[in-house]
Amino acid sequence: MSPTYDYSCKDCTRDFTVFLSLEEFDAKPKIKCPRCKSENVRKKITGFFAKTSKKS
Repeated sequence: MSPTYDYSCKDCTRDFTVFLSLEEFDAKPKIKCPRCKSENVRKKITGFFAKTSKKS
């Protein structure tokens, strides 16, 4: 299972999600908007939660 990374295109304003392994993300790939193919994108800050079997 790969982490998801949310981006927003600064040219066409489309929001999109990219699925990358940690190794792929660490390699700093060129992310392109799937709609307009622009590389003028911004990584969005998103939350996360961890699900554990431990009861509080």
